Amino acid sequence: MSIVAYRKVAGIEITLSDNTNHVFPKHSHDEFYIGANISGREKIWLDGKNFEASIDEVTIYNPGQIQAAEPMPYDWCYYSFYISPQSMSNLTGLDTDDHFKKNVFAAPDLVKEISQAAAFSLEPDKSDMEINEKIAEVLQLVLSRSGIKPLINSKNIDSSMVDYVVARLMDDVNSPSLQTLADETRLSPVNLVRMFTRVKGLPPFAWQKGERLRQGRTMILQGKPISETAIQLGFTDQAHFTHNFKSMFGVTPGHLYKLSR
Repeated sequence: MSIVAYRKVAGIEITLSDNTNHVFPKHSHDEFYIGANISGREKIWLDGKNFEASIDEVTIYNPGQIQAAEPMPYDWCYYSFYISPQSMSNLTGLDTDDHFKKNVFAAPDLVKEISQAAAFSLEPDKSDMEINEKIAEVLQLVLSRSGIKPLINSKNIDSSMVDYVVARLMDDVNSPSLQTLADETRLSPVNLVRMFTRVKGLPPFAWQKGERLRQGRTMILQGKPISETAIQLGFTDQAHFTHNFKSMFGVTPGHLYKLSR
């Protein structure tokens, strides 16, 4: 049994685990569990019922559910999110005593989304804000596929609210948290991300990063020092700015600066 990678962000634990040959006896968790196998297959006992889950099935356990699991005769690796009831309520707007209606179900596309969100969250250069946003994105997909739909209707999108969020993201170098923006707009973080994405094409902080990087490109072409640009745009340091800049534009800011002279 081995946890290969682990991170905790505001009541949410993200793991990559290799539990090949490990058998979990009957137990329960205080948190919501959302899992996606990336290799192998598992036998599951859940509240007196038997299931099997492969790389095509999503597994979701509610707090307090009695569960047990063991691998089939294959390696067994998976990504998982453990989300406290309060964090689930904060992110989605669910009542703290509300539960998922489906526990094990086939959804290869959703497994991919969960795995990608977990892998993203475990990258050391990702900020807590980026991780919260990514988790909010995947949670709205999980909710809609597992029997709970506290999601906004496309007819109820308020463009003025999106404009407000845009202004907040661009006016303050020290960006407000996703929860702060949700409180200010009286939406859950999940619904805020969903609304913003429908209007702008990207979730709030991903959109903000792109806008700031584009601003940075303009500033560098105008001859502004890279370190000063990074600080002004709210990046933690020049290395963080350089990493994101190259990822977006395929060139480092230093090389672009030289090319523009």
